[in-house]
Amino acid sequence: MRGSTPNDSPVRALVVAGSSRRDSNVAAIVSLATQTLAAAEAQVRCSDLAVLLPPVFVHADEAQAELPAVQSIRRDAAWADALFLITPEYHGNMSGALKNWFDFLYPELAGKLAAAVAVTGGGSGDMSLQAVERSVSWCHGFSLPYRAAAKDSDFNDGALRSPAIAERIERLAFDLVRYVRPIRQAWTDALEDAPSTRAGVAGLHAPKDPA
Repeated sequence: MRGSTPNDSPVRALVVAGSSRRDSNVAAIVSLATQTLAAAEAQVRCSDLAVLLPPVFVHADEAQAELPAVQSIRRDAAWADALFLITPEYHGNMSGALKNWFDFLYPELAGKLAAAVAVTGGGSGDMSLQAVERSVSWCHGFSLPYRAAAKDSDFNDGALRSPAIAERIERLAFDLVRYVRPIRQAWTDALEDAPSTRAGVAGLHAPKDPA
């Protein structure tokens, strides 16, 4: 029945640390995002790409699917309703580590809502944020219209010292939990119209009839 998924069920939020460096400033953003998502009563997991260190994605390499790092990436992305994606900005783009994370995924991100944060050397972060949001869109996910970017000068000894940036990140986290609920419900409702085109893009991700 349409609307049968209880929309008061906990939001499952995945925080992705998109750096391959363990000493990256990304860690401070991960900490704040995780704390704020928990304060918003979300269930939270973190996928730290500096710890997982998945291999470079190779299309149609079935052996990669058996690797623990790849299984972890796909399992956590499938579990999540909401994605909090944090990337350092390299050469005007998202990190190679985060792009590689995206390459291992597609159906796991469909219908999910994402928030994006960039950590930059000194730029605005706009290009890396746009790259993250574009990849979310190509996986049939949605992105919040609000973003945040932190510069090197916003940190001191790995700690985020900018109240303004901290406020933006907190607003992002609370909005992520707030707005994922109607999107999650709308996506679930749309699946009931599959395989008709009335299901929209959600219909492309409906379970296939084994018959």
